[in-house]
Amino acid sequence: MVLEICFFRSLFRNDCTELKEGQKLLFNGNKGLWLAGLVFHWSLLVILIRHFRLFLEPIPSYIAWLQRIDGIFEIALPALLMTDICIIVALLYLFFRRVTSPQVRYISLPADYFALLLVFGICISGMLLRYFYKVDIMEIKRFALGIVGLHPVIPKETGLVFYVHLFLVSTLFAYFPFSKLMHMGGVFLSPTRNLKNDSRMKRHVNPWDYPVAVRTYEEWEDIFREAMKEAGLPTEKER
Repeated sequence: MVLEICFFRSLFRNDCTELKEGQKLLFNGNKGLWLAGLVFHWSLLVILIRHFRLFLEPIPSYIAWLQRIDGIFEIALPALLMTDICIIVALLYLFFRRVTSPQVRYISLPADYFALLLVFGICISGMLLRYFYKVDIMEIKRFALGIVGLHPVIPKETGLVFYVHLFLVSTLFAYFPFSKLMHMGGVFLSPTRNLKNDSRMKRHVNPWDYPVAVRTYEEWEDIFREAMKEAGLPTEKER
């Protein structure tokens, strides 16, 4: 579980299948996708931890230490943070892969693009706040501490970009529980990773299972036989 959660082990080992050497089926990993996913998730984690400084007083030493490591190259002023660049590059790769790959584009839903563009908008607006549109960080911290204490205070002279950033973050938090982003919690509940592999010795029954109406194949074919014949599919019965 540690290897899966921290380093995406299954994505590194086995991501795609293809036919080679005649009809031989080979399983391969997509190292580009694995690396982009790893960079994106780790960068996002570091960015979230860095934002804790707005909600905590005094600021824990580990947050200041993490920010110094993140801006170790000390490029420009304020210092350019490595995670800001890494997360943008990773998001661009994930987006263009979804757009340019026919197989991935075929299975992509509007929700997949929405999540990518929403996180991208959050990152861009956050970088604008840090590097281009100067805001009073103490006013923003007073606003954040007010939210934590359930007594929010409207910040002064923060500008439109801050409210755009706040709106996008709020949208992400509201959208998160109803989206595919819940794989973050689902990985901890994956039966293939946290249950014993003893299904040949013991029958595992879902305790939340409830009776449902099922059909045998014969009943199913009786319903769809004419459609199957029109599509050229074989049937066991003529009528």
